[in-house]
Amino acid sequence: MANRKEYIHYAIALAVGLILGFGLQPVDGLTVVGVRVIAITVPTLYLWLTTNTHWTCFMILGLLAVTQAMTPNEVWANSMGHFIFTTVLVYMLFNICLTDTGVINKIAKFFITRNFVKGRPYAFMGMFFLSHLVVGFFVDSVSLSAIYIGIGEEIARNLKIKKGDPMYTALMLGILWANALANICSPITHALPNLIISLLETSCGITVTYAQWMGIGSIYAAITFAVMMVIMKIWNPDCSPFQNFDLEGMKKDDKPLDLSGKIAALVFGIVVFFVIFPSLLVNVAPFFAYLSGLGVVIPALAGIIALCLIPVGGKPIMDLPATMKKLNFPLVLFAGTVACLAVPIGAENTGITVWLGNVLNPLLSGVSPTFMVIIMVVLALAMTNFLSNTVTGALFFSMGSILLSTTNYNMAAFAIIISISSGMSTITPSASVPSPFFFGPGHLTVKNTLKPNLAFVIATFVIITCITLPLANVML
Repeated sequence: MANRKEYIHYAIALAVGLILGFGLQPVDGLTVVGVRVIAITVPTLYLWLTTNTHWTCFMILGLLAVTQAMTPNEVWANSMGHFIFTTVLVYMLFNICLTDTGVINKIAKFFITRNFVKGRPYAFMGMFFLSHLVVGFFVDSVSLSAIYIGIGEEIARNLKIKKGDPMYTALMLGILWANALANICSPITHALPNLIISLLETSCGITVTYAQWMGIGSIYAAITFAVMMVIMKIWNPDCSPFQNFDLEGMKKDDKPLDLSGKIAALVFGIVVFFVIFPSLLVNVAPFFAYLSGLGVVIPALAGIIALCLIPVGGKPIMDLPATMKKLNFPLVLFAGTVACLAVPIGAENTGITVWLGNVLNPLLSGVSPTFMVIIMVVLALAMTNFLSNTVTGALFFSMGSILLSTTNYNMAAFAIIISISSGMSTITPSASVPSPFFFGPGHLTVKNTLKPNLAFVIATFVIITCITLPLANVML
C-alpha cells in the first residue's frame, strides 16, 4: 500500500499536469497536441523520479492514446512492440539461466582463487572486482548485484569481518563501482545503453552497433577500473583481516560446473559471438552482412530455444515458465515506455522539438557544442547520483538531441558520452536499481562511502571529458 508521501507526490504530479495543460500556450512552433504531450510527460517524469516506474508506465502509455498524441496501435507498436522491449526481455531470461546453473558464481570464484592473491589484499580485491566487471559486460546488473553481494558476504565470513568494517565496506563499494561500469559500458542485457541506442535511431536516424558501443565502453571501463583501484589504495581501508583468508578452503568449496552449467555457458558464448562479430565483418562477405542484419535479438532467441530443448537429467536446462517468474518485468516495461515517449516528443504534429529549439537556442547562442556537452555531462553526473540513472540518461539525451540539432556535433558520440555519465550512479540509495541492494541492508552507508564515492565520480568526469569524449568523436 502506498504511503502518505507517495500520495503527496501523486497530487503534485496531477497539479503540474493541470497547470501545464491549461497554462501552456501553443506558440513558437508548439501545437495543441504538443501541449497535451508535455502536460502528461512532465508529471510522469516527476513520478518516475519520486515514486515508481511500473504502473506509471501503463498510465503514460494510455494517456498518449487518450490525448491523441498517438493512435493506440502506434503506442503498442512503439512500446511493447519495440525492439528494446524484446532485447531486454530475452537477455534477462538468459541471465536468470546463467545464475541458476551456477555459471556466474563459478567465474567469480575462479578469479579470486588464483594463487598470486595470497597475502595480497589489493590483488585479491582487484581480481574480485575485475570478475564482476568482466561478467557484468554480459549479465544484467540487478541479478549480478545480488549474486556478488552474496559472494561478498561469503568472503566476509571467511575473513571474519562484518558490516561497517573498513574492508567489508571496501569489498561492497568495489562491487557497486564495477557494477556501474559494466551496466553502461556494454549494451548486452543492459537497459540504459539499449534505450539510448533506440532513442538515437528513432530521433536521429543513426545506428550504433553493439561492437561500436563496447569498443568505446571497454576502453573507458579499463581506464576507470585502473583509477578505481588507485582510489581504493589511496583510501587505504584496514586490510589486516585478509591474513585470515583461507584460499585453499575456498578452492575446495568451489565445485566444478555440472553439465547444465557448461552447456548454458557454451550457448551464451555462441550468442555473444553472433551478436558482436558479424557487425565487425559486415564488409567481408554477404553472409556476415546477413547475420548483422538479423540484429541482436534473433541470436538470443535461438539460444533460449536451444536451452529449452536440451535436456539434462530428464529436464530442460531452461524451464521457461519458471524462469519467467523470476523476470524483472517492470524494468522491461520501463525501457519500452521510454522508447515510446521519444516518438511524440520528436513528432511534427507536436512541435515540441521546434518549440524547445526556439526557446533554448537564443539562451545558448555563441556557446560551442563541445561546451554544451560538457555542461550536460556535469548535470547528468550530479542528477544520476540522486535520481534514476535510466531516467537521467533518457532525459539528457532528449535534451541534447534538441540543443545539438542545429550543429554538426557527432550525435553517436554524444549518445555514448551522456549514457556513460548517467551510469556513474554510486553515491545514494536512489541512484540506480541495484543501489538499494547495497544501502538498504546496510552493506554500505552514504556516510562511510561519501569520500571515496566523490573521488570516483570526479575521476569519471575527468576521464569522460578528457579521454572518452574525444575518443568517441574519432571512433564513431
